[in-house]
Amino acid sequence: MKPIEDFFNSIVSLPSLPKVVQEVMRMLNSEDVDINILANTIEQDAVIAAKVLKMANSSFYGVTRAVKNIDDAVAILGLAKIRSLVVACGVTGTIAEVPGLDLKRFWRHSLVAASISREIAKQLGKESEVPYIAGLLHNIGDLLIHLVFPVTSSEVDDLCIGISAEKRQAVEREVIGLDHCQIGEELAIRWSFPQEIARALRYYATPMDKNACEVSLIVYAAVHVAHGLERGDAADSIVDSLNPDVSTYLNVRRDEWVAQIARYRDLIDEASAMI
Repeated sequence: MKPIEDFFNSIVSLPSLPKVVQEVMRMLNSEDVDINILANTIEQDAVIAAKVLKMANSSFYGVTRAVKNIDDAVAILGLAKIRSLVVACGVTGTIAEVPGLDLKRFWRHSLVAASISREIAKQLGKESEVPYIAGLLHNIGDLLIHLVFPVTSSEVDDLCIGISAEKRQAVEREVIGLDHCQIGEELAIRWSFPQEIARALRYYATPMDKNACEVSLIVYAAVHVAHGLERGDAADSIVDSLNPDVSTYLNVRRDEWVAQIARYRDLIDEASAMI
């Protein structure tokens, strides 16, 4: 049996996505989504529907009138944003507690990375929904490592303070035989997420790998920026420390990066409001 299969078999209760999230994910590949069907699907899960309405009414979305029901939310925010919200609300609620892991901090970082991934994709003129979800899930493998190896994962955390995701991969492989990117890819496959998301999770830490996809580069950049913002680094410092190969590939000018990052700081408050 492969190490990845051994790992997943050792999870007593593999986190499962709420049915509404599974349904919404199936709609990701649909070009013609019936908004009434989408609204009815969301309303089947009262908890997720309540979270979506809470976010739709928050100042971050700038609505000019109260959003009273899911139909309103879909009409005002649009299909893509609603679907991203549903996935975010559903995924962040799949696991209630993880030994040795501050879940609130974990999901806040993930949500910030997701939002920045979405904004970078828009800046590049690309579809933004898949980058958002990939950014949200980029570190989900680490969460599962903490579930399976609560003691060892803490040791890995101590060894990985302040190092890159790529270097963390090497530590994880040496200590447990697998890394969080491999595990994230496998979970995305088991959750039936689109292949592009699974691939992005596998290569976001090594975005220049020949097997990486464009979403991998977007998520890599978003995670880098998110960490910098969370540390309180200046925008120019965050930009100058970004992998130059990634900057060249994304073809975003330095002054554009600095201006965008200054605006990204508000996304931390947005993320905090969702958890």
